[in-house]
Amino acid sequence: MTLESVVAPLLSALVRLGPEDVPLQTPLEWPIVAEDGALLFETGTIVRDENARDFLFAHFEPHRRREAEAPRESRDTEAPRDAGPLKLDDIGLAIGARVGLRATVGAGSAMYASRVIGFSSGRRNGERALFVTQPVMNGMDPLELILGEQVEMVALSGRGVFRFACTVDALCREPFNYVVLSEPGNIKRLRARKFARMPTRLAARFSAEASTQPLGQVGRVCDISPYGMSLAVVEPTAQVGERLRVSFHFNTDDIDVHIDTHAIVRHVGTADGAQQGVAYGLEFEALEPSQRIALKSFMAEHS
Repeated sequence: MTLESVVAPLLSALVRLGPEDVPLQTPLEWPIVAEDGALLFETGTIVRDENARDFLFAHFEPHRRREAEAPRESRDTEAPRDAGPLKLDDIGLAIGARVGLRATVGAGSAMYASRVIGFSSGRRNGERALFVTQPVMNGMDPLELILGEQVEMVALSGRGVFRFACTVDALCREPFNYVVLSEPGNIKRLRARKFARMPTRLAARFSAEASTQPLGQVGRVCDISPYGMSLAVVEPTAQVGERLRVSFHFNTDDIDVHIDTHAIVRHVGTADGAQQGVAYGLEFEALEPSQRIALKSFMAEHS
């Protein structure tokens, strides 16, 4: 069974929602799900305000089940992609993502650290430029690149680890030092070798441990390991040391795995307007051995 054979029927059964489709302060008449079918809000849930709705659309692509609805415009589903070389969109890079950059001249094999700060709109040939901060390395001067040279890059996203090549299109000094790179070429997917936290994009529902209410809050799992995860939320209400009940699901080896557990808040991030939310650093309090194995399998499949 291929990924396409699983995802295609799911997409055809879902209808993408816009902000105007999600009412505020009114019980939902139908459940809201993510593009992979993960439950975001159950029927009857009340989306309390615009901040909660904005978070929903900033972190997910909300859908409702099509059921007996008449077919909508073709914009609600994406046409299947033709098999071919990997493109920039296939990497899943986001603004703020860490990337490694290695110059091909004058710098040996040293890999410098950088961050993605933006993308250009499509050029005449449809390609987009990649904007990154000037590459740096602890204990070393910032990497000075040469206009027109080719660089090798490694990026870790929720879709895996990728290696690719870019050409230096521009070196900019204002308002700070940054580099404009050509659209990535010769993209290859690599496999991760360790079970460090892996960036991901899973829907999760959560509540305070002592709450008697259903899991009515939605968050996004930003990264995960068999022992903990980072959970982006609209606004933090728990303190370090407190516990949350979290629920999420994923698929590995064609098996749907559902995890409903308690986690200890080990870190509370600071508000970041660009990311529209705050992230909790959570440590799983107790997972069954089979669930940890399933998480390792999921990470291996997506690395």
